[in-house]
Amino acid sequence: MNLQDLKKLMPDIFERVKKDVEIVYGRHRAGLSLGLVEMGIYRGGFIGGMHFTPGTDIVMNKTPLKIILKEQPYEIVWAYTYHILLHEYIHSLGVLDEQQCRNITLRISEEIFKESNHPAIILAKNGISTYFPNLPLIYAPPDLKSEVQIEYIYNFDQESYDYIS
Repeated sequence: MNLQDLKKLMPDIFERVKKDVEIVYGRHRAGLSLGLVEMGIYRGGFIGGMHFTPGTDIVMNKTPLKIILKEQPYEIVWAYTYHILLHEYIHSLGVLDEQQCRNITLRISEEIFKESNHPAIILAKNGISTYFPNLPLIYAPPDLKSEVQIEYIYNFDQESYDYIS
């Protein structure tokens, strides 16, 4: 699988995220956009994704996506994408505290996937560094000096586009 293939799957993965959050957490939000941004890996770590409250954009860092696509099987790529989208979707629902967001992400992952060895549960429990063992995760905005180019995924939040018959 390559990044182009994954971008085509992202709207479906996000629909799954929204359904799972509704089932477990009882919350829902529409109208979000996903942008892929080359944030790189810096100071020995990386940011997987971000949501800018109170906005409608979720951004994912392309650099770790490219690495995980190259180094991991499809199941891990899918789980990583699910995990990042789930975590940032929870932030978009108003959960701003990082530890609370992690706890909710874990709870939803455990209730949906059940098996303790499912990659989504492993990611939620142990952190995404599980599949990036030599790179610690940094929970801070990147120190970008140049203009950021956002590549939006079209029809990402599919429910938001269904209002035209």
